Amino acid sequence: MELVDDKSDDPGLREYREAHAWPGRLAAVLDAEETINDAVISGSNDRILRTTIRWLTEHRRDRPDDGLLVVIGWSGAMRREFYVDGGYHQLIPYQRHPHPDVDRLGRLYRDLAWHESESGDRLATQALSLQAFLRTHRVPYLFFDAIESSFDSLGRAGLAGSGCLDDIDLARWYRFGEPDGSMADVLRASGTAWNGRHPARDGHELWAHKLGAHIMRHGLIQRPDAGPPTPTAVRERPFAARRRFRAANRDFLYP
Repeated sequence: MELVDDKSDDPGLREYREAHAWPGRLAAVLDAEETINDAVISGSNDRILRTTIRWLTEHRRDRPDDGLLVVIGWSGAMRREFYVDGGYHQLIPYQRHPHPDVDRLGRLYRDLAWHESESGDRLATQALSLQAFLRTHRVPYLFFDAIESSFDSLGRAGLAGSGCLDDIDLARWYRFGEPDGSMADVLRASGTAWNGRHPARDGHELWAHKLGAHIMRHGLIQRPDAGPPTPTAVRERPFAARRRFRAANRDFLYP
């Protein structure tokens, strides 16, 4: 079975995916009582920021102070979300969209507005905004790169040496700024199986254990201090120019 959200109505398939995708396996590793997996197929960072803040404003007060851990796998910086025809739609500029108006918008956006610099700036702004929100409310969290490394997506935008990255808490962004540090990169190199363009069950299991080990090693279940991260948490290692930045792998990410 493929561990990808394709909006299947099969309850058995949904149950299998909830149990064996990395969020469910991470919950088992951490002995969590509940898992809420709000991912959608081809989801954008626009959506991640919007829905995470909305969910937390509606639900965090219903849980004890130490009862939450938010884990975010940042998506491809190129992806967008737009409100069209009464609903939100996820848009990948190099794919056609089944909704005719969103498809038309996507073609115009790609031709007139999309740029690597804007994508990287938007990713940095989104990450820092969500980090600030989570720290303001002292919600434990962990970020990671899901499908391409921040080393590449921010580097292509000319942000590798930017001062805005100095405020990223590296302990709470797993493998931030590392070449080949995304989930997809790590699992490709690990030799775990793939089903089409998505990691198979053993890859999700491996990733859950890597995240769990990082969370426990750094004590990330504990509530962070309000305000910006301390200097010792910020620069454990530099965002180093160890090689040229890769172009977005459109054959893999945006077929």
